[in-house]
Amino acid sequence: METARAILRRDWAIERTYPLRLLLVMLGTATFAAGLFYVGKLVIDPPALEGYSGGYFDFVIVGLAVTSFAAVGLHSFSNSLMSEQATGTIDLLLASPASRASMLGGLFLFPFLLASAEFLALLVFGVGVIGSGLPIGGLIMAIPVVLLTTATFAAIGIATGGVLLIAKRGDPVSGPIMQLTMLLSGAVYPVAVLPAPIRAISWCLPATWGVHATRELLLGGAGWRDVLPAIGVLLAFVAVMVPLALLAFRSCVHTARRHGLLGSY
Repeated sequence: METARAILRRDWAIERTYPLRLLLVMLGTATFAAGLFYVGKLVIDPPALEGYSGGYFDFVIVGLAVTSFAAVGLHSFSNSLMSEQATGTIDLLLASPASRASMLGGLFLFPFLLASAEFLALLVFGVGVIGSGLPIGGLIMAIPVVLLTTATFAAIGIATGGVLLIAKRGDPVSGPIMQLTMLLSGAVYPVAVLPAPIRAISWCLPATWGVHATRELLLGGAGWRDVLPAIGVLLAFVAVMVPLALLAFRSCVHTARRHGLLGSY
């Protein structure tokens, strides 16, 4: 934990040198939500959204909030590792006696906290202020669902970060994964409108379960018991994906060390 806190303090010290960034991020979030609000006015009472409160705006803002927050797990590890490699500090970081899990947790911590603020701002301003209203109970129950969804994305990000230590060619994986997620997870339209074969594939993605469960809690009036099956599926994804990702990362670091690749960029 001390390693994670030290990396967090370092990242926060760097962030403070850009005092307007947080303000601009929040302003961008509010502008984005306002734009979606007017787009939502073009979609009037679609039959596919009958089970949810509010309109299309509320539907899409929840889906995009979940996928955008979860995407932090996908991007943060690879971006942080490539930054450490570019500045020449990756050798020192990986040579420290800290565990790999503690180091990766530290690299993820600040982006996670920043994304949490964006996530809450998007939901509170979008659904709570200009939307149909944000149920506090539903928001609290949605926290573990969103965290589990983020953990599945983080597993992919960890494995990708390990590969980038060897390949040093940027991140060719995150973009296609996010595009596939936006296409199939139901973030911007219900999964029910997809053709049956594609719908079956979409339910094989953890993001689909996370988006659906969060939406049910915030807009569908669902309770904790109603989303337990989705939580069980997400737990299964995490239990398989995270250990495999850590194993892949450890293997990539070992390969990079053996071939003297860590210090080069």
